[in-house]
Amino acid sequence: MGPNSYGAPLEYPYPELFHVGRWPTSPLIDVAQLKGHLTLLREFASLKSTVDALEHNAGKACLDQMPEEKDRRWAWFIGRAVERFERWCKTLQIRDSEKRIENWLPPLDVIMVWHAYMLNPSWYREDCSRIHVLGILRELGRQFSDTLGTTIQYLFQKKPTDARITNWITKTSTAFDPLEAIVTTRPVRCPVCRTSLEAALMKEDGTGYLQQNFLLRCTTEECQGLNITKETLAVKKLAGDLVRESPKLRSFLAGTLRTSTLEIATARATKVKEAIMLAFELKGPVGKNDEDWRQAIMKNVNYSLDHLQKIMAPKVRGGDGRLIRRIFSAYTDDKMFSVDLVGATLRQSLFVAKMKNLRWTEHGFFDKKEDEVALKHAIARYHAFLDLMSSSPASFFVPTLDIDLVWHTHQMMGSKYDTHCLLLVRRLVDHDDKVEETKLSSAFDMTCRAWNTRFGYEYTHCGCPVPGETIGQKLSRLVINVTSAPYLLPPERDNLLAATHPSDHNAVYAFHRKSSKKDREKRRKKMSHREKREARNAERAQYHHDPAFLIPVPIYFQTPGGCISSSGSVVCNTANAGGASYAPGAGGCGAGGSCGSSASCGFGGGDGGGDGGGGGGDGGGGGGDGGGGDGGGGGSGGDGGGGCGGGGE
Repeated sequence: MGPNSYGAPLEYPYPELFHVGRWPTSPLIDVAQLKGHLTLLREFASLKSTVDALEHNAGKACLDQMPEEKDRRWAWFIGRAVERFERWCKTLQIRDSEKRIENWLPPLDVIMVWHAYMLNPSWYREDCSRIHVLGILRELGRQFSDTLGTTIQYLFQKKPTDARITNWITKTSTAFDPLEAIVTTRPVRCPVCRTSLEAALMKEDGTGYLQQNFLLRCTTEECQGLNITKETLAVKKLAGDLVRESPKLRSFLAGTLRTSTLEIATARATKVKEAIMLAFELKGPVGKNDEDWRQAIMKNVNYSLDHLQKIMAPKVRGGDGRLIRRIFSAYTDDKMFSVDLVGATLRQSLFVAKMKNLRWTEHGFFDKKEDEVALKHAIARYHAFLDLMSSSPASFFVPTLDIDLVWHTHQMMGSKYDTHCLLLVRRLVDHDDKVEETKLSSAFDMTCRAWNTRFGYEYTHCGCPVPGETIGQKLSRLVINVTSAPYLLPPERDNLLAATHPSDHNAVYAFHRKSSKKDREKRRKKMSHREKREARNAERAQYHHDPAFLIPVPIYFQTPGGCISSSGSVVCNTANAGGASYAPGAGGCGAGGSCGSSASCGFGGGDGGGDGGGGGGDGGGGGGDGGGGDGGGGGSGGDGGGGCGGGGE
């Protein structure tokens, strides 16, 4: 299909069906929901800007403990937000879900933490199944996700209702405005004598609850100066779950209730706990209650997580120790959550920053229909990504930024996400919240190869204008022979083209590993070499970006299975009966029809040849210092937090 007789460009039609695995499906996420999610991310970005601009001399008591350095300040703010989130969760009641959302929705900082929690779907669903108040949270989450495609913009445009503010203050006894809330301590119960103590969140000597070297002494006569740390609190939490016996799911250990094919695997969880409790050191004292039993376990392991893990590990065999590591990853402090929500929220903040840098979070950025093409591209590519995961259950695939945005939005749909995954991918697809940088880099390279093998075209395409090129010239070079068919071009806005940059905001940098340090240094040298070469050729382009700058491909048109070929023509696959338009995974390309240009920014591979080419070349993954940097483990500048899909356990 070409341009009409007047030379007007074709509209971008939305595919009627996508194929994921064996099944055709209507779109799982729509443009309105993506816009709603971007509205939410815009509010998060605005909140961070406000916190960054705070001054100590603002005259607010709540800012007395605020660090000067911006990154530490943001971590401090998120730590307080997690405290406020937990305080709110503990007050939730069934009747809260019967209220209108504008009357119960918590403050923005709390929503931000909740959002990061949702984006760890396996842990979020399991915690909500095990813990009663979190089950109520999940019900409220359904209401919140329903607003993404409808009223979310109005919720944030209007001032909070009096009922909403009153509800929050009544439940938490803190101010609604996070910048007015004075949260400086946290109640901590001594693991031994159970005395309720107040732990300062921040202390000058670095021993506050939100700080790395947390230390609190219990001075009761029974404890005689016992040192309370995050580890002793975690041992108490795990020992409590070990001795808890009840028909409720709360009695199961965190990390044992969900598998890749079952939302609630009570039979497995029961067997795991029964096997663990056969350990001699964990047997309960005769005639004692659960509290005495818990105390006995803590003393037997000397309040040490390592000691407890050595006792439990031999009882949990199989899976190369993955299950026991999963269990212990949920026990790091005394919070009810199985996820480190401070770390998760920090990592998601870096994804938000990427969306902001792309300008996708700006008001009105996608108001025009032609601009919505970028979002439709993202949705189409996400369905292809799900299809790729369905084809290789054991593989670990890395999304690009546009795909990750849609994936995040889908995860916010709660039980709908689980249902879709089980039906289409045949397993519950988790979103790995943190991945070591080297693994992320190699996984992205594997994703590129798998995508090319399954769909017949490249996963990523270089979208950065080389020095001296305009964005229009770059696009013309990407799609050959398009001068007579401009409708085949991607959106002609350079800040849209960056959207398929690899999403590595879940990268975890292992600075203690010599191999990781060596890889980072190699990538730095490669990027330096490339920059010097480009500087010799011409001035650098005005639009700057991280390495491995990518654009979405293919563009779909309303032809049966049609997509762009490397020659610039439309390749039709007539095998799809009924006239429906199909996207990747449906056999979308006809024989020999690859989509888009074959020139690629290499990423995560070896030295490769030239500047790119199938994962070699410049731009390689996983760089950056201090959780940031220019390489990006998987490709977006060393961010940490959002996701890779992989096989089940």
